[in-house]
Amino acid sequence: MIKNILVDRMKGEADWTLSQFHFDGIKKGVGVEDEYRFIKVKGETRIPDGIYKMGLRVSPKFSSSYYRDDEGNLISAKDRKTPEQIAKYHTAHEMIWVLNVPGFEYVLWHWGNTDDDTDGCYIVGSVFGALGTQKGVAYSRAKYVEIYPELWRSIRAGEVEVEYKSAA
Repeated sequence: MIKNILVDRMKGEADWTLSQFHFDGIKKGVGVEDEYRFIKVKGETRIPDGIYKMGLRVSPKFSSSYYRDDEGNLISAKDRKTPEQIAKYHTAHEMIWVLNVPGFEYVLWHWGNTDDDTDGCYIVGSVFGALGTQKGVAYSRAKYVEIYPELWRSIRAGEVEVEYKSAA
């Protein structure tokens, strides 16, 4: 079970921040989020450095994109067609939620490609990439589906913390 997650922020510019994330010291992927701002601007500011507890919550925007089974495995809603799939993947999935971030609410981990796909949330991916002139991540949905079961099971089993840490 995962106990500690580190989001190691490596590089940031005027509109984005790139990072790597680790589960209990093992690199699992990369991420993109909004930029650092001293004064928060809604939907355009990354969360402050710090340690936060993780939870689960249903999101009206994202939860219906995937369904989960009793082990936390996901299937895309568009691929959930047969009676067997519907029976096995019976619950719209709960999103990974970063709790009690001062000045923020509903900070989620989800899929996307650039900071344009987030309003203060954390976008996961497999590798860094570029979309036009913007920096971001690629293979995001695949990475989300890969890490979700372990995160989901760990959060349900006990306390999981995430540390957001910027390069010195």
